[in-house]
Amino acid sequence: MESRRTKVILASVVAVFVFGVVMALNRGERSRDLVLSIEPINPSSDITVHVGGAVEEPGLYSLPRGSRVADALDLAILLENADPSGLQLARVLEDEQSIIVAEEPVDPVSSDRPSETSSDESTSSLVDLNTASESELEQLPGIGPALASRIIERRNLEGPFQSVDELSEVSGISDRMVDDLRGLVSVNR
Repeated sequence: MESRRTKVILASVVAVFVFGVVMALNRGERSRDLVLSIEPINPSSDITVHVGGAVEEPGLYSLPRGSRVADALDLAILLENADPSGLQLARVLEDEQSIIVAEEPVDPVSSDRPSETSSDESTSSLVDLNTASESELEQLPGIGPALASRIIERRNLEGPFQSVDELSEVSGISDRMVDDLRGLVSVNR
């Protein structure tokens, strides 16, 4: 009798084990069938970028996805004095990207003045951002007709410059250009 009882218990254990294996296999097969796929609802085929600086037509441009920086510059039309060497022309554009084209630096005018000047002389030789004409601004390195015009336009629209740092608010003038101009310009209020 004990042998029969052992056989029944053993058969029950085997049945539970087989049932567990079958359930695990079924569960594994079901989970393999589940695939989660997330896709955009309406993927746009265009992106929008801003092009500014030394270009004829600064503004927003819509281009097909996969377009490059050079494609955006072609649409905005580079000015003669544009210096795109600081840009990665082959870079693929991203939506909402801003591209600012610098102007070629103008060689500083050499002078026969002695290198040491009094503080009065150096102050008077600085270009005043609040009173300078377009032609005076164009004498500064990196400032061509387009940027000179934008500096005057900013001055007319928003009032006199309070500091040289405000030059960075002018489209096409980078923080680096402001640093380069810092010893050449002044802000007399």
